[in-house]
Amino acid sequence: MGIILKDIEKKLQIVLRHIEESAAFDGICDKDFNDATSVSSLAHASGLSARSLRDYFKAYTGQSLVNYVSQRRAEYAARIFRLYPAVSKAQAAYSLGFNCPNGIYRLMRKNGVANIDSLRSMIVNDSAIHLPFRKEYMSECLLFYKQLETHYDECSTCEFETDNWNKIEAFVLTRHPKAKASGYVGFAIDRYISDDKYSGTFISGILFQGIHSSELNKVIPGSIGWRLIPARKYAVFTHKGNYDGLTSFYDEVITTINNSDLSIDITAPYMEKYLNSPTDVPAEELITELWVGLAD
Repeated sequence: MGIILKDIEKKLQIVLRHIEESAAFDGICDKDFNDATSVSSLAHASGLSARSLRDYFKAYTGQSLVNYVSQRRAEYAARIFRLYPAVSKAQAAYSLGFNCPNGIYRLMRKNGVANIDSLRSMIVNDSAIHLPFRKEYMSECLLFYKQLETHYDECSTCEFETDNWNKIEAFVLTRHPKAKASGYVGFAIDRYISDDKYSGTFISGILFQGIHSSELNKVIPGSIGWRLIPARKYAVFTHKGNYDGLTSFYDEVITTINNSDLSIDITAPYMEKYLNSPTDVPAEELITELWVGLAD
């Protein structure tokens, strides 16, 4: 297949974004990961036939559509095992849409993970760690977001903030001037299965109150998307300092959770909430909250 035309490239970018978002938001999407990333669903989202989508996708990415989706699904599974070391393989399998636990073994082996338990061992396992946290209930809200592939070092720059959160805020307030931002947040899907925990898909977003989902189109053209975030109780942990310290902070949060009687909802993504910004304060004064969804 020769050069891919610009209009086809745009359609393929829609498909890639759809796959990444399905992985990042599995559990709060309208459909589970299986349905959202089926060839028929992706063909419908792109406006291409299933056959054309397969052919163009492989020419554009160098991978078959099925293998690409499998890899992203495996990365999401790896995230579950890292963030929830106590979760059983059966639990994780069912949360990812498998009908039986064996499906997750096949998925991980296909993507180079022979031993699922090796993903659990990536965290600190010190029973002496007990970070303080609070429980907080968050009302239903709308998340507007941008999604991109990035190295996490780039996320702490003023340029990154301007190009993401500022554009999201301008986009929303231009259309919904009465909307109120209730939090600046981020979600990360790391590339653990490729041993590259400093890169991945990063979702930069703003939580808004004062907009009803009925006012919005399901699909927004361009780079900004939205999701309804249901009301939920969270365990909230607070980190002060440079973003470089967040990796070890995550490990300590996970260890604290394992040492507690908290009941975690494994379908809820961990959410970073930023209380201030590198544009406003020195790195050592940055305050980042980690919000962990709790089961009912």
